[in-house]
Amino acid sequence: MSTSTIEQIQRRFDGVVSVPSRRVLQVTSILLFFVLWSVAVRVSFLGFDKFVGPEVALAALAEALAGAPMTDGGETIYEHAALSAFRVVVAVLIAMAIAIPLGLTIGTSRRWEDALFPALEVFRPVPPVAWVPIALLLLPTFRSGVLFVVFLGAFFPILINTIEGVETVEREYVQAASSLGAGSSQIFRHVIIPATMPSIITGVSLGVGLAWITVVAAEMIAGGVGIGYIIFQAYRLLDTPTVAVGMIAIGILGYASAALVHRIGHRLTRWQEVSD
Repeated sequence: MSTSTIEQIQRRFDGVVSVPSRRVLQVTSILLFFVLWSVAVRVSFLGFDKFVGPEVALAALAEALAGAPMTDGGETIYEHAALSAFRVVVAVLIAMAIAIPLGLTIGTSRRWEDALFPALEVFRPVPPVAWVPIALLLLPTFRSGVLFVVFLGAFFPILINTIEGVETVEREYVQAASSLGAGSSQIFRHVIIPATMPSIITGVSLGVGLAWITVVAAEMIAGGVGIGYIIFQAYRLLDTPTVAVGMIAIGILGYASAALVHRIGHRLTRWQEVSD
């Protein structure tokens, strides 16, 4: 069958069957998730009968959004979410400020790679949560310890993706810029950094996701205030609706963070659309 015939069939198919819009598909995905959640609770799938259904969880979420206190200290969901988000934002910004220049340096210099990367690679497999006891012992406050652990969660994805981005830069681009008279600093600024930017954005997106995972785990252990603290305290009290509220809050915050990173990355890499 020729290509033109396939294209004609595809056009006829598109005219007969309407493809749902992206927004409709997204809403359908969320609704399907809640339906499966409700079914799992009703049929006691994998012990889900011990958990709450989406109806109870959404009702508890509405109460929390109305300002109901979430912990004994009287803090609302907004205060807990704000502190968790603050920790994630600060930790990710610090991780970016260190990991991106370090990754660019390691990726462009064999000498710096041999000097720095082996030591970093030794610590990379260690889960960030494993650093919580050490961080709480060595750092002056619980808050700084949690921030350090979240920083570690975001640091390595950004670093590794930056290094890999530099290593995948086409050498023809570097040679072409050099043949046109560009110096090493100009090549670094106008060739290597733009070509590495998509990988950096991917690393930041992964780092933000791991930062949210890490902040919840760290707050469960360190205590105080935060979404992780809400979830753990509710678990200890067998308050499953509040556990569900905390999980939904983390999902919403994580989704919003990923969407923000994606939007910023899209603006920073608009040149890709032109090249495509």
